[in-house]
Amino acid sequence: MSSHKKKHSVEEGESPIGFVMFGDLMSQLLCFFILLFVFASQFTAKNEGSTYEDLLKKISESFKKSVNEKSVTKVVSPKTPQKDTAADKKEDKVEIKIAKEIKQIINDEKLTEYADVIIEEQKVRIVLQQPILFDSGQAELKVSAPEILSLIGQVIMKTKNPIDIEGHTDSDPIHTDKYDSNWDLSFARSYAVIKYFVKNVGLSPLNMHAIGYGEYRPIAPNDSLQNKAKNRRIEINLYFKEGVKLKVVENKTTS
Repeated sequence: MSSHKKKHSVEEGESPIGFVMFGDLMSQLLCFFILLFVFASQFTAKNEGSTYEDLLKKISESFKKSVNEKSVTKVVSPKTPQKDTAADKKEDKVEIKIAKEIKQIINDEKLTEYADVIIEEQKVRIVLQQPILFDSGQAELKVSAPEILSLIGQVIMKTKNPIDIEGHTDSDPIHTDKYDSNWDLSFARSYAVIKYFVKNVGLSPLNMHAIGYGEYRPIAPNDSLQNKAKNRRIEINLYFKEGVKLKVVENKTTS
């Protein structure tokens, strides 16, 4: 009986949970030493001649870095806007120079009452109101018109950018043998300006467009003779490539 009780007590002391915990600990230690061996092998190849303390320090730093890379989420900062390239800055200067030259022509010809240069984000607008180029109801250039168009044409020849010539009228209806509507009249005027630029100044027609808007894009209410005169105009638009912003050239707002 005593022998049976002794054997039973020994079997009860041998808990299987203890073996599991011991085995798990051994597995973790094995993995740890395998990692140490791998790190040591790598640093040994890269750092021949280093001391034992140096290798341990590098292994520790590498191990911490590996843990941090896995636990920390990388935050990608937004891209900073690119600075203007040298080509953009050069074009910027060229277009500002063109706008200043045209403004000087307007001043020299004493046309500030009827003409203006307006700088916008992607274009320069040269506004020529009646009676600079045309008589009322007509699309034939006045005798004095070629002089101002020649001066402006010589300046805008310096750019190969697109150019739109817009014709605008007031709201007074028109119906003649030549022009059935203000649309017809405004387009005929813009075409007359382009034709002069091409034939007499030498501008290329490839980048030029004639547009007639009639009375549908006024810059002032058609409620007085003065305002109607403002709306009867030719606009020469010099476009620049997207993204290029020009400095404002001092100009006089047409009153």
